[in-house]
Amino acid sequence: NALLQTGGMALIMYYFFGVIGFVLFPEMFQFERADIMGGRKQEPNNNGARCTTIWKCTLVVFDIGMRTGDLGEAMADDQITWKVDVPGMENESDRYLMLFKMVYTFLFYIMVTTILMNIIFGIIIDTFAELRERKEHTESLISGKCFICGIDRFIFDQASAGGNGFENHVSQDHNMWRYLFFHVYLMERDFDDYSGGESYVSEKTLQLVKDADTHETVMDIDTGRELKISKQQQDLLWFPQRDAMCLAGQGSSEDQALAEQLEGLERNSAVAVVQLTAKMDSILAARGQTPT
Repeated sequence: NALLQTGGMALIMYYFFGVIGFVLFPEMFQFERADIMGGRKQEPNNNGARCTTIWKCTLVVFDIGMRTGDLGEAMADDQITWKVDVPGMENESDRYLMLFKMVYTFLFYIMVTTILMNIIFGIIIDTFAELRERKEHTESLISGKCFICGIDRFIFDQASAGGNGFENHVSQDHNMWRYLFFHVYLMERDFDDYSGGESYVSEKTLQLVKDADTHETVMDIDTGRELKISKQQQDLLWFPQRDAMCLAGQGSSEDQALAEQLEGLERNSAVAVVQLTAKMDSILAARGQTPT
């Protein structure tokens, strides 16, 4: 959104400078330097880009401004001369036109080339940096946490003897492709053949397809079984969240580690309270007051 808004602002600025160029300098724009032959500029100049309309002038400003970044280098300097106020001298207004050209090209360079284009480039760079951070975060989640239970990688590696407990866990215990296979298996299996556990999972994740008019269950023509589809909002509480059988009884799960840390903090807090009480009593005894 920010890039689109800034791009729209850039188009408005190009149109604004195109209108000014059409009003003040309609015959000064040139894509390249004029053809010179024999020390004189050829007429007509095929390299010129005269602004006959506001639309053409805007396109010329956009083309020259985007390619060169400076309208001053793309405007013919020999069509405006710096005249001196001398009585009776013609083209005295060219002196003010030269000032207008200087202000015009300077504002374009500052507002469009320097500020606006740098803002656009900054937004693009920040966008790519954000996309890279999202990709790195996603890759860290894929490689650092179990997709099924969500327990960190280092917990499984610490609990294993060879240090490869996470790889064994995601390939054997909580293989996500097996869970997907189980989901497809439930969709293809007849509802009457479900076991107790299969019925529980099916109730959480699947729903029968009903006819819109009769509200009867739609049957598959090929297999003769009920058609099932996944629920839009599935209840995934049947997933082993924050728990794994390979960590049972080892005291290495994240919740158990957190509980141990809390118990340690409680013990340290109790010891600190006893020590502070003893110091307060000693201070009060030194002052001759009765300890509390």
